[in-house]
Amino acid sequence: MNQDRESVAVEGDIEDKISILPRNVIDCILESLPVKEAAKTCTLSKSWRYIWSELPKMVLDYEFCDELIEESESKFREVVDEIMLLHMGKIVKFVLDVRVEDLASYTASDRWVLYVTRNNVKKLSLRISNIYDHTYTLPPCLFHCSTLTQLKLANCSFKPPGYFLGFPNLVTLQLASVTFSEFCVIKALLLADLTLNCCDGIQYLNVVSPVLKSLYVCYHHSYIALNCFMNCKNLRDLVLLFDDVVDNPNHDHRSTLEKVLVSLPALEVLVLDSPFIEFLSADVVPSNGPPFMLNCLQSLSLCVDFGKLGHISSILQLIKSFPNLSKLEISVEGTYDNAEAFLKCLKMPGFLELPLYKLEFVSFYGFVSTKCVLFLAMIFLSHAPSLLRIFIEQPIGIDSSNVAIELSRLPRASPMAELVCNLRCIGRQDSYAFR
Repeated sequence: MNQDRESVAVEGDIEDKISILPRNVIDCILESLPVKEAAKTCTLSKSWRYIWSELPKMVLDYEFCDELIEESESKFREVVDEIMLLHMGKIVKFVLDVRVEDLASYTASDRWVLYVTRNNVKKLSLRISNIYDHTYTLPPCLFHCSTLTQLKLANCSFKPPGYFLGFPNLVTLQLASVTFSEFCVIKALLLADLTLNCCDGIQYLNVVSPVLKSLYVCYHHSYIALNCFMNCKNLRDLVLLFDDVVDNPNHDHRSTLEKVLVSLPALEVLVLDSPFIEFLSADVVPSNGPPFMLNCLQSLSLCVDFGKLGHISSILQLIKSFPNLSKLEISVEGTYDNAEAFLKCLKMPGFLELPLYKLEFVSFYGFVSTKCVLFLAMIFLSHAPSLLRIFIEQPIGIDSSNVAIELSRLPRASPMAELVCNLRCIGRQDSYAFR
């Protein structure tokens, strides 16, 4: 009997200890749970009955939605409708990630988006895909939501109403597989971070954001449509990753890219994929200096086809455009390195005639030809008095056992320069470091 009383007392103490936790702590605990599990806490006691329904975050992730849809899609809509009906208070964050079959779920999604936008949502993430590839068109209510600070959209059609005035408080915008089918102006005066991943119709897009600092554009094939970013004078980070670029006789890709770069005087980080190097490539390195100069650029990452003389001469000329460059990464595209072409570039007049005073870190990835590695290392070792490290990683199967020794013998302008080689051969991975 005494043992039973002690057991009840202990259980009561545990319940009391949880219930008397500060409300913000309880909210954090419930927010870390899936919606389904958080809702079950309403059965703990009267004081817990409505806590889950007052949470400011509503995350309906793919796992949650898929589990309901496996039972039936109508059941999924019914459960989400009930969650919305029972919810009380503001919704700061709303996430919906679902793959549906019945287009009736699109109508239901419109209803849920309307509800959260009327409840002052700040962080909104929507990924609503259809197994028949029907595109979800965003409801007009989303474009009326002035409280949004973070917006993530995937697999949808972006068609603002004619009276769309922009997102006055939006800071982060991430769009993946979003379609722009007509001219669209996104006015977001506080927008600092923009991602366009595999979006169609970028040529119809115009972004008005004087404080934009980070731009990431990735696509499988397109033509450069970057004119809309020329007014983003405060852009710090620019990433352009295209697998291929459609040839357009009416569009001068090289001129567009150069104009964009020149229009970004504050740019600090630049990442360019191989097609962009193709636009900048030339058969010879001009001796009258680089076509433009970006004094603020500190980090440069390039993907280069070293089988093409134009690519080699282009990147060597491009590097000269950034006198304050501190970090450089060069990756090889393809499996062929033209060492002879590289040597030809080295003999050209005016080649890298200015020392790279600020360059500290250099990395090479994927080189097949050890001669190209040695040529590149020689360039930076002899022209970079502030160099601290050159890192080299070559692919599996390349016999590079003597590369580290050859590199250690090269003369260097910086006494602090360290050579780190990650030589991955068949059956082993060796690392060498030399000063």
